Amino acid sequence: MNRLNRRMTLMVWALVALALMPAVALAQIPGVGSMIPDKAKLLEQAQKLVADLTSMKSSGKLGAADTAKVDSLLPKATAVNSELAKPQVETSRLPQLASQLGDLQKQTASLKGAMK
Repeated sequence: MNRLNRRMTLMVWALVALALMPAVALAQIPGVGSMIPDKAKLLEQAQKLVADLTSMKSSGKLGAADTAKVDSLLPKATAVNSELAKPQVETSRLPQLASQLGDLQKQTASLKGAMK
């Protein structure tokens, strides 16, 4: 019983220490860092997305409904781009921003398909 208590105490302390480690330190641990999206790559993708949407809007190749979709996606893409362009973005926000960016990219891809 005493040995079990020691193991449980050790496990609890290990979990507490892990929870207190900053995300930056976790990014340096092999396998864990790959789960945190790279801010520079996300920013590059967001900038490309804004450029694509702007180009689509000005192309004149979209119907009224698709132009309205581009008009609704452009402010969202710009907001994600602006957030990623900030000098200090909390590492904990990157997965959420990556998810938003991915959703916007999917929607944009379907609009690009309508242009062809």
